[in-house]
This record gives sequence, C-alpha cells and structure tokens, in this order.
Amino acid sequence: MKKIRPKTELLWFGTVDDGKKLIINSIIDDLSHDLVTISADDKDESLWFEIVVDGKIVQIPLDQVKEAIESAKGKVHSESWYEQNVYPDENT
Repeated sequence: MKKIRPKTELLWFGTVDDGKKLIINSIIDDLSHDLVTISADDKDESLWFEIVVDGKIVQIPLDQVKEAIESAKGKVHSESWYEQNVYPDENT
C-alpha cells in the first residue's frame, strides 16, 4: 500500500442539527478529504475520533486515541532504528 503524507489543516464545522465538529482535512489529488472527525455524543458529550472505513463511520473514544499517542512516544520505532540501536552487531 502506498504511503502519503499530505499537508493537513484543522477545520471547525458546525450546523444547527449536528453540533460542532473538528475535522482534519487534506487535499489529495486535487480533492478535499475529511481524514478524521472529532465529534461529541448527543447523550453524554463524550468525544469520539471518527474515520471512514469501507463506507462505515468507525468511532473510537478520543481518550483511547490520546492514550495511544502518549504511549507511542519513545516506544514506537522504525525497523531501521532497531537495526541501528538494538541489533547493531548483526549489520556489520
């Protein structure tokens, strides 16, 4: 699968019947794409991280996404990092 790292921007979107949302948007191949939406639940105001997968809106608790980001700092590394820092003798 091809990886891309497009420039992104934060957009605030609000409507009378749908509340206010925060969207991470990007232009890819000259088309605007909402990559991530952060929304609030109507019943309890809990915050949700939304992505679209196969035409379905998948919601993940925002607190869980924040926890994953914090947990990843200093612990998630590329393969080349492991080759240089964990297994340096195997590459000589």
